[in-house]
Amino acid sequence: MDGMSRRAAIFTPGPAIITASQMTAFLQFCAARTGRRFADHGAFHRFSVGEFRLFWRLFLEWSGLPWEGSVIPACSDERCEHASFFPNLRLNYTESLLQGGGRDAQRPALTACSGELAPVRLTRGELRARTLRAGAALSALGIVPGDRVVAIAGNTAEAVVAALAATALGAVFATSAPEMGATSVIARFGQLAPALLLCHLRSPQRAAPALTAERVAEVARALPSLRAIVALDDGPAPAVGVPFLRLSEMMAAAPGGAPPWPRLPFNHPCFIMFSSGTTGRPKCLVHGIGGTLIEHVKEHRLHCDLRAGDKIFFHTSTAWMMWHWQLSALASGAEIVLHDGPLADPGALWRLVSREQVTVFGTSPAYLQLCQDAGFAPGRELSLASLRAVLSTGSVLHDGQYDWVMESVKHVPLQSISGGTDIIGCFVLGNPNLPVYRGEIQCRSLALDVQAQPGATENARVGELVCRNPFPSRPLGLHGDAGGAGFHAAYFGQNPGVWTHGDFIEFTAEGTARIHGRSDGVLNIRGIRVGPAEIYRLLRSIPEIREAIAVEQAAAMEFGGSRMVLLLMLREGTILDSALTLRIKKELGRRGSPAHVPDVIAQVRALPLTHSGKLSASAVRDAINGRKVDNLEALRNPDCLDAIRRHPALAAPDRGQEAPPALPAGLPLVLLLQAIWERIFGIVPIGPDDNFFDLDGRSLLAFILFTEIRKLTGRAFPVTTIFEAPTIAGLAARLQDDNSADAFSCLVCLKREGAGRPLFIMHGFGGNVLELAKPARFLRCDRPVYALQARGLDPAQEPHDRIEDMAEHYLGEIRALQPHGPYALAGFSTGGLVAFEMARRLVRGGEVVEFVGLLDTEIHERNLPPTQLLALQLKRGAHVAGRLCAVSPARSIAYVRRIASLALDGARIRSGRSPRERLPHEDLLPPHYVHVRDSGRRAFAAYAPGFYPGTVTLFRVRERHPLSCDPLPLWRAAAAEVEVCPVPGTHVTFIEEPNVQVLGDEMGRRL
Repeated sequence: MDGMSRRAAIFTPGPAIITASQMTAFLQFCAARTGRRFADHGAFHRFSVGEFRLFWRLFLEWSGLPWEGSVIPACSDERCEHASFFPNLRLNYTESLLQGGGRDAQRPALTACSGELAPVRLTRGELRARTLRAGAALSALGIVPGDRVVAIAGNTAEAVVAALAATALGAVFATSAPEMGATSVIARFGQLAPALLLCHLRSPQRAAPALTAERVAEVARALPSLRAIVALDDGPAPAVGVPFLRLSEMMAAAPGGAPPWPRLPFNHPCFIMFSSGTTGRPKCLVHGIGGTLIEHVKEHRLHCDLRAGDKIFFHTSTAWMMWHWQLSALASGAEIVLHDGPLADPGALWRLVSREQVTVFGTSPAYLQLCQDAGFAPGRELSLASLRAVLSTGSVLHDGQYDWVMESVKHVPLQSISGGTDIIGCFVLGNPNLPVYRGEIQCRSLALDVQAQPGATENARVGELVCRNPFPSRPLGLHGDAGGAGFHAAYFGQNPGVWTHGDFIEFTAEGTARIHGRSDGVLNIRGIRVGPAEIYRLLRSIPEIREAIAVEQAAAMEFGGSRMVLLLMLREGTILDSALTLRIKKELGRRGSPAHVPDVIAQVRALPLTHSGKLSASAVRDAINGRKVDNLEALRNPDCLDAIRRHPALAAPDRGQEAPPALPAGLPLVLLLQAIWERIFGIVPIGPDDNFFDLDGRSLLAFILFTEIRKLTGRAFPVTTIFEAPTIAGLAARLQDDNSADAFSCLVCLKREGAGRPLFIMHGFGGNVLELAKPARFLRCDRPVYALQARGLDPAQEPHDRIEDMAEHYLGEIRALQPHGPYALAGFSTGGLVAFEMARRLVRGGEVVEFVGLLDTEIHERNLPPTQLLALQLKRGAHVAGRLCAVSPARSIAYVRRIASLALDGARIRSGRSPRERLPHEDLLPPHYVHVRDSGRRAFAAYAPGFYPGTVTLFRVRERHPLSCDPLPLWRAAAAEVEVCPVPGTHVTFIEEPNVQVLGDEMGRRL
């Protein structure tokens, strides 16, 4: 018996769930219509495959989808490559999604969320009305069935309306996400000769509007077939010679009325998806109306049990087929929830799930691992009462992630699903009637004869994923592939007669499955498939690169999942230094997309070649993943694989490693420092003149760096030395200079340039000021910037544990530099309290304070009026009670202990003692740093702000914890005037790129 059979289910649906499921309802419907009895799901699946024509006719009847014509024949051919479904049937994709009226029109259809903006909420009636007007507007531009309409669009309500309007008219719709570079977009859209380009031009979550307009203009200039550009928002118009319109204005002038939506042939094209192979341009996969619709409705209603009243939220972008998959959920009566923009922090999506009462949440293994590694437990922090299922796709879901969801999210089915852009659906997925096993996908998709083709690997149980029978969502073909030769070669050339998908898969006797990664060269990077050929094309603009191979290294990311490795052979005399590494990453991100940026770039002397002179990516992939390289005799230079295996940059992170490996004795100081830098940054090599901050150096890295220096040299430099000596060469010079001062000062210069009066920024509760380097760097004004660090960072000094004492001490420091006002003060987090108290004392002493900036500064909740404090405590109590009702007895005990521990720590801090619970990474800090952090906690808890007769500016983050104390009412009571400036991100990420650029702009305007 194999290892996959010796296991216990981690989730088993109860009899009530099975009885009420739509899978059961349809099984009973089929049994009644055919007079057969299906003993279990396996028997039902065998029926669906063996008599797939009858299955699809019965499903079409049961589904209630609107259509006309005849269901005879259901399929024209037994061969998957040549089969055509329902050639005599006509329907309309948009009508199928938005059918219904009366009370049905009042049910929610769509909720679109974007940062701090108020969600856009549409009922089914409202979405239908908007789609009607948008369709009339596109029709007025001459759009007719078969025209290609392309969109560079975010995941917004406008994008949904545009997609539904285009498909309602019979146009073929293709999408790209706004973050994709112009080169990549043109490589896709340029093959389609589109009639219309729809685009978003403004988004607070992305690039500056001007950059977005420039990218759209570059794309438009490469599409000579365009009749017009239609903006989905009010952003600045791109400078092109094509008519430019705005959809909102066109809709306002368009008539309403009955929908003129034609019912089109079942196999009329609906969507074009793009899939990159290992060579050539991205393939343009044409998907039909009927095949897309009927497959999605089957997957939604039967495999996911979606129905009216459900809210489904899949974290996706318009560039991924899951956007189209979620869109089709409207046909099942479900409400779709959209999220546009970057993730502010690991908990952002779970907060949306909680706030919107999502019932089915779709995500990726990488996001689940990110939450797990961050120590975030959604089930303990948030109310997830409505959540009944979690879906995951995009890469392999590992066994331990099933456990984490059950323990830290909720005891619900975790349904791993796998299929892809190629079929706009799934080959294997979930089932509401079946148990869930760790690491396993529950079942094959009904009516798809999915098998593991034997002989593809040395493991007898693992084979090439193939589908042996026709299925409706097989693409109609490739756009521009008139004879079908490209389509045949891509999917049927390897195994004639059956669809070959490009994944390795393993099945158990019970029908559950494991995916073992790609069998071709396509990279699956956090759910987005990237063709290496596209990466190589983008790399042609970098002359130093001679040859390149991009491959996927499994389970190598620090936060889980696979990582992309780019191996380079460089021109003679060129080395891969940090400057070239960063330039390569920026070029791939700018002209490609974030998914095109490798996680690791390594220089090698040679890459494996076949005897015909072709690079062998498969040999590299096997070598870096620790697998046996087959057919070595086919390689001209197999010896190079040993050097690739041993390359230090390709070693997977060892989370269990307690200490770094020892450095060789007797190294020169510069080489010693270089080795330390390369180890803590993970970049090889780093040159002696590379800047710590240009390499994205952080506080923790600086602490580790100077701890290592102290161990090696015996000299205890303050970490702020990195501001004065930010390079390896500079640090080495400081260490070799016996006269260099190791003296500690609270005042640290972050930016010397500037003719104006200085800005002084106070540290957060941790006391250090390295986290303020980026706010100083991106500050858009001509002023020097100084920071105040905590006194106790010098082990010889005792830290302050009162805000008032910090303010008095720091005033002495800044007056030595600037004796009189006007003063400009700011503070990050707890430092805002210090800046506020300093401003109060300066004004009391007759000085002028021109600016007080509070960088997401809170005031302790004990300062709340009693009624508001009670309301906050009741809200938290209700949350705790809800969590206790939703978890098992064993987990509830652990949860209560955790809550009690946190409450006890709060009491300890308020009484002047240190907490027992430690934040992540505090165990890596020296004891005196931890002492400073504890003092900062006590100072925050003890401070009660007095009144300030001036104006303060509160830079308030958009992503706030729903159970935290809102400081805004307290600030309005403490200051004569409070200006609120929203900034993107969380309390941690708003001072990191790209959010810090917004912060720097906003502060600069006020200074």
